[in-house]
Amino acid sequence: GRLMELVPLKNGKWLTVRAAEPGDAAAFMAFSRLVGGETDNLMLDSRGFFGTVEEKAEYLSAALADRRYCIMLATIEGEMVGFFSIAPMGDGKLRGNAGFGIAVRKSCWRLGIGAILTVIAIDYAKEAGYHKICLDVRADNERAVRLYKRFGFAQCGLRREQLFINGEYYDEMMMELML
Repeated sequence: GRLMELVPLKNGKWLTVRAAEPGDAAAFMAFSRLVGGETDNLMLDSRGFFGTVEEKAEYLSAALADRRYCIMLATIEGEMVGFFSIAPMGDGKLRGNAGFGIAVRKSCWRLGIGAILTVIAIDYAKEAGYHKICLDVRADNERAVRLYKRFGFAQCGLRREQLFINGEYYDEMMMELML
């Protein structure tokens, strides 16, 4: 289930990973703007998530009630440092496929948070009965690609010049993990 987890980090602090709740909506929206603005590797940019705080609160409430969804926040000493989401990619013929999204704030890179969140996400997707997990990653984001491959994700496609960032086009890699 979506319990809270406490995980020790390389810097001696503890990472709390817990389900996002409707009351987290404003902080979650602000965090999306922060991480979207500090790296070009995410699909987010400095505008963050679309929609209003109220809409995000409704989404988080609906996600908590539907076991196919898992949206977890990572905090250190109460401060949000990352999140991941597992969400269905569709119904009918797509029902076995989970989409995976993850972000960690730049000041907390290299602490192993991405790996911790990825492990929890994979476990959750298995538990929820998904057939596979799919993700998209900027093809030149070597650290992320290396992380995903470490957990068994494999490249299954490449969208050439898919992302337009700071006046340049970048390829987007599609990866999948069969569960």
